[in-house]
Amino acid sequence: MGIQRLATFSLLAFSALMLSFCGGGSSNNTQTSSSTTQSPEILYVVNNGTVFTYSVDPNALTANAVGAAVSLIPAEALIQFVPSPDDHFLYVLWNDAQGKEHISVYSTDSSGVPQTPAAQTLDVSSLYQFNIHRSGQFAYMMEVLNSNGLFTSQIRLFHVHPTSGILSEDPEIQGSYGPSYDWPAALYGLSRDGSKLYLTFNSTQGLEYRERSVNLRTGTLGPDIGLYTPGSHWGELVIGQKLLIDDYRPWNQSGYLDVFSNAPGPSHPIIHCTSAMFSACETATNVQLDAFGHYLFLTDPNTQSIRVAQIRMRTRRVVDTGGSFPFTAEIPGFSFSPDGTLVYAILASDNSVHIYGFNPASGALTPGGSALALPPSSGICPALRQ
Repeated sequence: MGIQRLATFSLLAFSALMLSFCGGGSSNNTQTSSSTTQSPEILYVVNNGTVFTYSVDPNALTANAVGAAVSLIPAEALIQFVPSPDDHFLYVLWNDAQGKEHISVYSTDSSGVPQTPAAQTLDVSSLYQFNIHRSGQFAYMMEVLNSNGLFTSQIRLFHVHPTSGILSEDPEIQGSYGPSYDWPAALYGLSRDGSKLYLTFNSTQGLEYRERSVNLRTGTLGPDIGLYTPGSHWGELVIGQKLLIDDYRPWNQSGYLDVFSNAPGPSHPIIHCTSAMFSACETATNVQLDAFGHYLFLTDPNTQSIRVAQIRMRTRRVVDTGGSFPFTAEIPGFSFSPDGTLVYAILASDNSVHIYGFNPASGALTPGGSALALPPSSGICPALRQ
């Protein structure tokens, strides 16, 4: 569900990214609506290729079924499920019985319910990680070629038809990485404002995070620039609009969080958060940043909860807000709504979706009403109807 982070532990991270379910639009899995009116919140539940659509009441914090369930692809075939930024189209990346990848494009009705048959299905074997730009005008995928054990990765650009949502591939390759013996390069996601595309690449120096500027008119990418090199430690990096959050997990040592400015090659953290500053900085994993870059959500095994902490740049501290919700059934286990005002969490206690209101100004969490029970082996994907 929006699996847009890579751990420096390469094998686990790359596998998780390849199996990403929902999202691919931005690096912290959020997009901010430019509309001044309340746009309907949508929640998709996908189970074995069948999609259930729910309308979410942002005041009551409840989800109500809309329309009938729709079967889109064969069971057990889903790789990625991505709503367009306005929720007028759905992009479904899936495997057929021969193991070949395809991407299908579905339109949605005024309530967000997918319409069949697919408007388009493309053979995209060797391509993965569908990332649609917040403008809805273009998208990116990574093509991986394997020759004698060496991986070469190429960024492919797709243009999106404004009224049908169908994809047309640009003939120009936007970037090539490798060959590499270790792991292919991987897309990390787009910045929240859509001006940059992030990726990771295992060079001779180790894992590197890279960035490419995005031409907002054509979608073409600018020069490749090194963003951050984490070194040899185990951890994960969260890329926000203004900040980089590196969750360090040194072997047989206490962990900590470092907060850097989002600028190429930061050398010193702005905030160095150890357990002395905030206990969860030592042990928490699955770090996520809210849409506006002021609050951290940390999965803390010591308290069996997801804790909310504020990043205070003026005093250079990470501070516990006191807000939290219980442990989730999986990792990451929770997702933000595209406008950043709701949190959808699949709790381990009942394997149901619980909806929380989130105030980006204060960091306050508000628990919702009745939970939404999930069928076994289901995933969720939030969207915003515009």
